[in-house]
Amino acid sequence: MAVSGLQLLVQQGPRAGQAFDLNRPIVTIGREAGNDIVLDDPQVSRQHARLTLQGASYMIEDLGSTNGSFINGRRVMTPTPLNPGDKLGLGDTVVLEVQGGLGVGETVVGRGQPQAVMPPPSSFGAPLPPPPVYGAPPPAFGAPPPPPGYGAPPPPTQKQGISCWVWGCGCLFLIVLVIVLIGVYIYFFAPASITGPILDFFKQFGINLI
Repeated sequence: MAVSGLQLLVQQGPRAGQAFDLNRPIVTIGREAGNDIVLDDPQVSRQHARLTLQGASYMIEDLGSTNGSFINGRRVMTPTPLNPGDKLGLGDTVVLEVQGGLGVGETVVGRGQPQAVMPPPSSFGAPLPPPPVYGAPPPAFGAPPPPPGYGAPPPPTQKQGISCWVWGCGCLFLIVLVIVLIGVYIYFFAPASITGPILDFFKQFGINLI
C-alpha cells in the first residue's frame, strides 16, 4: 500500500490504465530507466519531475523538463502540493490522475483511526452582564434628589456697575438742576432782604454771584 495513500493512475500516454503507488519519500518520474516511474514517451524528459513526501501528501517539482509539468492545466513553476483528483500532465501527451489519499481525521501511521473530537465547551453560570453605559454617574445611595433645574446653565449676571453709575449721574444732574433753579428764582424774584444775606454768604468764599 502507498505510504501516503496516494496513487498515480496513467490516463493518457504509455502504460495507460496502470496505477503507481507512491510508497517512497521521494519519487522520480522520467523517461530514463533509473526513475521510480518510467514513462517512455517523447514528451517526457529523461528526468522530468520529482515528488517529495510532506506529511500525508506529496509536493511535485519540475526538474527543468523540456515540455514542462502541469497540475490541472497550470504549469508547475515552484513546488506544488498534489491533492486527490488532480490531473498531472507531462508535456502534451501524458496525463496521470492523483487517486486515493487519507480521509478526514486519519494519519499516515494509523489509517482508519479517527482522531478524537473534543466536545464544545459548555457554558456554566449566568451570562455575562451587559457592558456599562457611560454617561452621568448614578446618584449616591440615600442622597436627596437634585433640585429642579439641576445642571441648567446659570442666569447671566447683570451689569450692576453700569446701572449704579447711571443712577448716580442722574441724581447729581437733578441736584445741580434744582440748585440752579433756586438760584435763578432767588436772583430774579426774591426781595433784597432775602437775596442780600445769601450773596454775602457766598462772597465769604470768594464766589460773586452778580
